[in-house]
Amino acid sequence: MMRVIVIVVFALQLFSCANIPEKKELSFDLEGREYLYEKEKWSFLGKIALSNEKDAVSASIAWDHLNKKETIELVGLFGMGRTRISLRDEQININVGGESKTYYGNVNDIISSRLGVEVPLSALRYWVLGLADPRAGFRLLEKGFEQYGWQVTFSQMQRQGGNKLPRKVKVERDMARVKLFIKQWDI
Repeated sequence: MMRVIVIVVFALQLFSCANIPEKKELSFDLEGREYLYEKEKWSFLGKIALSNEKDAVSASIAWDHLNKKETIELVGLFGMGRTRISLRDEQININVGGESKTYYGNVNDIISSRLGVEVPLSALRYWVLGLADPRAGFRLLEKGFEQYGWQVTFSQMQRQGGNKLPRKVKVERDMARVKLFIKQWDI
């Protein structure tokens, strides 16, 4: 009788373990992502942290992409409320607390000078989607790639509909770092 009970308990344990679904972690893969270059509209909500050897800032981020225009809204940056960055080609508009200024020139230089932290914004538009910037070559790494001297790492991916998109992205070169945590995609 004891032997039957031991066999039944052992069988129940095996059966219960067999029914526990294994959570498969999504990993980064650059292959099969080319269709994302053609997306004319996408957006995400999340958090961003920027740092270098002297400064560090963090904010909530809402990034909207429509055709070739980017609108990035940051809340909590510069110790203020809301900063809105709109860019198209070589024109960038920065609105801080209702005061708006328009700049012309290299987007990366303008943003980096305003933030005090180097940010490769023109390439970041592709990197947030898990893509390399098509205007330049890159070197594939285990969980990302290197481009323009920046190492782009995708430590977590997430499913949004039929799309596999980044959740955690780290971009670094020398002492400059950009970390993104993307909570929600709309694509």
